[in-house]
Amino acid sequence: MRMIHRVQFICNAHGTMHRWLQLSRRHCRLDTSFRRVFSTSNAIDSVDVRCGSSGHVTVDLHNFGKLTPDEPILIHFPPLPAHPSSQPKLPDFLQGLPVASIRYRWDGLSGTAPAVLDDDKPSQAQWPAPVHDTAFAYSWLSKTFAPESGARRGVYVYGSFLGASLATSLALTEAHPHARFAVRGLMAYNGIYNWTMFLPDHRINRPTTRGGKSIMPPQPREGSHLHFLQEQMRGLFSKPTHLFDAFGSPSLLFHSPGLLVPRSFTMTIAESAAIDAMVGEAVDPAFAPKTPRKSHLVFPPRKSTLKIPEALLMYDTNPIPLTASGKPSKRKPKASGNSFQAQAAELTELMRRSVEVVELKERVKWDDGIEDPAGEAERRVQMIDIGQGTPEYEMSHAGQEAALTWLKDRNLGQ
Repeated sequence: MRMIHRVQFICNAHGTMHRWLQLSRRHCRLDTSFRRVFSTSNAIDSVDVRCGSSGHVTVDLHNFGKLTPDEPILIHFPPLPAHPSSQPKLPDFLQGLPVASIRYRWDGLSGTAPAVLDDDKPSQAQWPAPVHDTAFAYSWLSKTFAPESGARRGVYVYGSFLGASLATSLALTEAHPHARFAVRGLMAYNGIYNWTMFLPDHRINRPTTRGGKSIMPPQPREGSHLHFLQEQMRGLFSKPTHLFDAFGSPSLLFHSPGLLVPRSFTMTIAESAAIDAMVGEAVDPAFAPKTPRKSHLVFPPRKSTLKIPEALLMYDTNPIPLTASGKPSKRKPKASGNSFQAQAAELTELMRRSVEVVELKERVKWDDGIEDPAGEAERRVQMIDIGQGTPEYEMSHAGQEAALTWLKDRNLGQ
């Protein structure tokens, strides 16, 4: 059994602003003897990082005992928030690597005990608590492991399921190529990158017409991981407006949602209006808000030092549909409707578009080395189907191999 050390550090921050770009640069007051805990290469060092007045977030440091000044590290986000007394298991492809696993707190999952933000004033870790935890944890890692002198340390981020949303937002907002400590790459598995795609008014859920018939797109299959996350939305986000937060739905960094914020997670705007009319609270049509148009946003901002990181977005094959008798259908599953594939496809398209249109459009005018912007975008942002995962939220063997190959191509991995 590996030894587990625990030490507590205090980050001194003025409030918990909902932006890791701001938080990551706050002053951190660290115990000067902190390096003593990294004494054995086989130890897991559990560090409690204070999150202002909101308790602390635990960061588990794996294999940091012999970390060299410029060696890359990985940041891991578990698929679901971990119970305070349990330690998340690292995926097989991360074993033996220097990994900082962030035990973010996020209450709302049915059947789980609530986290406690502060021992003195117990309160639940509601959204955006996981964003704050990520910000403070990354700030501490940056302050602690940024190399001295002119060296640079690359950071690679991996997250799955709920952790993929946080990992992607962190990677997209902390990828500064010339910084001493910054994100260089992202791996994500079965992520929800746009939670508004679960809303009934989202275009992906609108019926299509074929042969004069209106056909509803397939919904997440009952019992699937995607269906579970859909069922947990109300508990995780408490109100629909939180689904529109780009730090939970990172695809919205690249485009406006093109939706009105509904009052309900399950009803359309029209259905809510119909209920209002039935109870005599109808809004005059002349004053009713109109659905905004979806439009692309410039991200990263042109004057920022951010750059779209290299990325590998992995997703499970769409579940095989069942017949009326409950048996697997022989028909090939369709990709239409909300799915992990649809989530990955939208983000892949948006990231590639940013590389090609925002980053390289002007660069090709003076950089002769860029001959194929579209090819560079596809090389940098990759998306792959890795087959069926496991009920325990783990990737298939094919997925583990793909992730390990991606890491080895970047001089990481065994």
